[in-house]
Amino acid sequence: MDSSLTSDRHDHSRRSYDSHRSHSGRGGRSYGGGGNHHHRKRHHHHHHPYRRDDYGGGRSNRHHPRRGRGGRGGGGGNSNNGGNRFSTETKSVDPQYAMMKQLTAMVAKMGDLGGAADAAVMTADTNDDGDGVRPVVQAIGRNVQDLVAVLCSDSNASLFLRFGNDSENESAAPDDGVEESSKDANASEKAGPLASLVHSCASNLPLQTPSYAALTLGVECCAPSSHAGFGERCVILGMRCLGRDLDCILECCSKRIDDESENNGSYSNNNDDGKKEERERCKAEQTGGYGNGIQIDAYYRAKLMLRFLAHLSNVGIVSVMKQQQEEKNNDNEGGGGNINNNNLSMIGLLQLLVRCACNAASSATASSGNPTSSSSSLRRASVALASLVLSTIPYLDLKDVHDSIVELVEELEGTVLANHSYCSEYEPGIGWQAILLKGELDDGETMEEEEEDDEDDTDEDAPSPSCADTLQDLLRTVRKLVNASQGNNDAMQSRFALLRDAPWKSLKVGTSSDGMEVEQGGSSEVPMVYTGEPLLLDLVGTEPDTQCNCVPYLLALNTLDNTSSTELNCRMLDGIIFGRLAIFDAPPDPDEEEEEEEEEGAESDPNLDWYVKTYSLIDRFFIADAVRDVLMCHRAMVSDAGADRSAPKEVAEQIWMISHLFHPEAPSSQEKDNAAITTVDKADASRGIEYGIVETLLSLIVQSTPRESDVPASSPLNQHLYLARVLLELTKLKPTLVPRAIVLAVSGMFEDFIPSLTPVARDNLATWLAIHLFNTDFQWPKSFWDHWASHVANGSMRNSRGDFVTMVLRSMAALTSDGAVTLVKDCLPPNSPLVASIFLADNQETSSPPAEQDLADRFWNANHDPDTIRQFVISDELTHSSDPIGEGSEDHSMFHRSVWWRTGLVIRALLYPSKREQSREIRLVAAAVKQLANNGDDSMVYDDDVDEVDPTEDILLDLSDAISRFKPVILAALAKDADAYDSITTGRVDDDQLLLAGEVFILREFENTLPSWDTLLLNVLIQSLMKNKIVSILAVATWGIGGTPCNSLRPQWWKCVSTAVSTFILSVKGLSTDLGGGIGMIIDDTGNGGDSSEAAETRLADALKEVVPTLKCIVQQGINTLTMMDGDNKIPPVGVDITEGIKRLFRSVLFLLHIHFSSEPPSGIQKIPHTKVMKCLADMDLGWDKLASDFQAASSSSKSSQGSKLLLGLSKSFEHMA
Repeated sequence: MDSSLTSDRHDHSRRSYDSHRSHSGRGGRSYGGGGNHHHRKRHHHHHHPYRRDDYGGGRSNRHHPRRGRGGRGGGGGNSNNGGNRFSTETKSVDPQYAMMKQLTAMVAKMGDLGGAADAAVMTADTNDDGDGVRPVVQAIGRNVQDLVAVLCSDSNASLFLRFGNDSENESAAPDDGVEESSKDANASEKAGPLASLVHSCASNLPLQTPSYAALTLGVECCAPSSHAGFGERCVILGMRCLGRDLDCILECCSKRIDDESENNGSYSNNNDDGKKEERERCKAEQTGGYGNGIQIDAYYRAKLMLRFLAHLSNVGIVSVMKQQQEEKNNDNEGGGGNINNNNLSMIGLLQLLVRCACNAASSATASSGNPTSSSSSLRRASVALASLVLSTIPYLDLKDVHDSIVELVEELEGTVLANHSYCSEYEPGIGWQAILLKGELDDGETMEEEEEDDEDDTDEDAPSPSCADTLQDLLRTVRKLVNASQGNNDAMQSRFALLRDAPWKSLKVGTSSDGMEVEQGGSSEVPMVYTGEPLLLDLVGTEPDTQCNCVPYLLALNTLDNTSSTELNCRMLDGIIFGRLAIFDAPPDPDEEEEEEEEEGAESDPNLDWYVKTYSLIDRFFIADAVRDVLMCHRAMVSDAGADRSAPKEVAEQIWMISHLFHPEAPSSQEKDNAAITTVDKADASRGIEYGIVETLLSLIVQSTPRESDVPASSPLNQHLYLARVLLELTKLKPTLVPRAIVLAVSGMFEDFIPSLTPVARDNLATWLAIHLFNTDFQWPKSFWDHWASHVANGSMRNSRGDFVTMVLRSMAALTSDGAVTLVKDCLPPNSPLVASIFLADNQETSSPPAEQDLADRFWNANHDPDTIRQFVISDELTHSSDPIGEGSEDHSMFHRSVWWRTGLVIRALLYPSKREQSREIRLVAAAVKQLANNGDDSMVYDDDVDEVDPTEDILLDLSDAISRFKPVILAALAKDADAYDSITTGRVDDDQLLLAGEVFILREFENTLPSWDTLLLNVLIQSLMKNKIVSILAVATWGIGGTPCNSLRPQWWKCVSTAVSTFILSVKGLSTDLGGGIGMIIDDTGNGGDSSEAAETRLADALKEVVPTLKCIVQQGINTLTMMDGDNKIPPVGVDITEGIKRLFRSVLFLLHIHFSSEPPSGIQKIPHTKVMKCLADMDLGWDKLASDFQAASSSSKSSQGSKLLLGLSKSFEHMA
């Protein structure tokens, strides 16, 4: 394929027209957070429509679009050499280039909703015109009309509308040092600069798609005859890029026949001749997340391009439907040779994609008895194609194509999305990424009435299992829209205006009077209408460099054999399909609305009531869909040089533009005669929309990638901090609306959802709230803290709501420089019991024994040599006053803390700085509480030595260095205690079990000594213990999951085990990390000239030798705990910690094995196919099928119904993965 399509980030022909970057400089980061429309109008378009430069990044660079390889600073030039900024030398500016910069700025701002809304207010357009066009759309139509007049004038047409191999092209093309002949002219040059720009904007600015359809119509109708065919050029370019993006979405690649593995292909997409620089710049995306960053980008481009084509079909430029017999020539089963894929209407294109999706789903279902990676890829490919088709249908004129659309939806629903073929990863209690549990946690509630109320709420308000994710919600939405279009029932249609906005209806064209007398000249204006022949679409292409490979492959799927040179490696749908969480009430039933109002009678926010009553489920879906599109297409990023290329503030402004995309509520029959009510409804068309926006963002936050996770976010929509920053900017942008919505959303989730959320979702919500409150000066209703305190201090039994509040406060304490002291003074109400329950309950100061104090002094003050301390520790000089060895039952003797008294003494002394800081924290918190009790009088409150610690001390670094330095001391103490136990024990002692017991004891001492709120410190020190080979991966797993009689299961245990697995894999000889642009891998080549494939397999075997037994131990311990668990009514928290932890751990381990052994390694090292990694796991009795059968078999022996349900849920989860 030619150079313009070798990368999604560097299309040089588009770079020439990226003028609005340099026009708007740093993107308006200096202006405030208010809602000034003229600022929004300047900055909403900061992203170049068709290029992103690295994973998780935005859309282009804000500086000079023709900077070449130099000038990454602010608007550099074409030269690679840095210029003297104090030089008096001036450089001439190409006038054509300057005009193209202006064109880019005008086109990007043309459909700006904020600017159009301002213009509508200024021109007093408060009513729809005769065609039903909204005032905002009328303003956009005027912008398009004015722009078309400029572009198509006789003096400008030759500059702006040039295309093909016009000589003017060469003057504006970027000088990249490569001579290109007409034979190698890329697709953008053939289409021309304006067509390329329109295509880029249409496929990357989700809220402005109708305006670019109107611009296409305007230029098509008004262009001089010498530059005719603009619409056709836009369509050809769009279809070519759509085919390329479909290949990228489905990861269509050429099979490597030189390898034994059937799945050892590498994604090429016909881009083997792409430039090296472009491939290197994409490397971060290929390794970021699961390596599907490019796939997600391609999905959103394809989604918006199909939407653009749907608008063009509504305009008339693209054929909506051909003759019946031509449209249904795809009914022939078998090979695709008889199918005409080069002349498709819009419906024909959707039918083609549906045919491909159904073929893929059928082929995957046929091999369900013997699932392979190929069948899983086909199943995911079918889902991705179905999502694209369903996302396009609402933007068509459904009344004209109703029967064809019904057939498409029924075919998708019966084949791709049927219950037997589609398994949502967000299905409550089963899906690997589920947000909700299949029930509620047991929080110790004993009142029968409260339990009955909770059950009633769950039955009425919980989302239906059929809508666990956004794809299922999309299918439901499309069905409702199609049914409403048949009955001509406008009340059932969505109020979301983007579906029906038609700015092209405001376009006018002048006509001759033909002898008729017309005032003010001899011409009049009539609506602009496309009069040419509707265009047909060519998706597959005929030339090798323009061909879409995945469509022919899927059409002929049933006839392919093993000799096919093409395959699909669609590995996942992360970043494409998301979980659904409905936080606010569903729209009321019209028949029961009055009764509910009378029964409730409670005071609530009027905007929330308006949102619940006037926004249908269809409206809410499109709000969420638009928010996700904006978050993805306008995402913030940092350039290679470290400069911001966008900001969450701009993303927040774009999200708020959705408020301009709603029609007023359709008046009832009684209100139609009331003009006053109708006027108010028009003014409040988007009233309450802040609740829909907050609901969407919070649903994304709870399912985002957990912090401190070894699995990075697969897309910006899965990045916890990015979503938190956008919601924070929305709070600043609309301070009178969004904060209220956040408070009510969190309150509702606390009461109704917290017991039903998975532990990961609950922790994500808690850490977000901590970040949000920290950045808003802890502004939160005091009554909430008072109410929440009762859940934290309700006894020793674990409580999901109490865990949530504890996580919020501990996360906030970790963010502040003064820790909990800041929360006592500025956040919590005076005398709040939360202080004692969370920060003082488990951290009471205790005096250390003299032996421990003496050893700590040797470690930290006297600076003794490690060998000297080691001799002292193992000598008889060190004695203890603990209980005798072996106290307690015989089974527990090995794990009793008195066995490891010497090791415990060393560990506690080694952690002395942390204990000292913890004691200091406790004294400061107590002093702050006393100060508040004394009405702010801090006299006689603080101790003289309360600030005794050097504020520059880095405890984490000091302790990490101490573990490495005093490793011989720890191991000597461990060996001494083990020998002492062995010498007094009768019978044979298992040395491995004894060593494991000692390592678990070390981890228990770390857990008990370090502050309970500082999980980061604990995880880092565990990594240090692993790196120094003081504890093993099996010890971390045994300690985390509670595999010994002396320790219980840790909440979030899977994070510690995942970290241990990662650390161990990296410790295998030859592996080290490089986290420069994502998660990468460096394998040190020994240079012995050996077989790289053999070396890679040896490394994999060494890694699995320790990882697999650890995972088996976790699985067995989890089965033992679940089978012996009590509880028949609600789910015990321990059971959820085990089941969700096992799913998260296996997901993390799969990623670690993939990134270190199956991803594209450096040159000279052979990667191991992912299928071979999975086969190795299966050969070691750790395959998905084996695990599913083990969990299912164990469910029959569980002593409680909840334990049996949890085991069956795990079994189904691994079945779906298989």
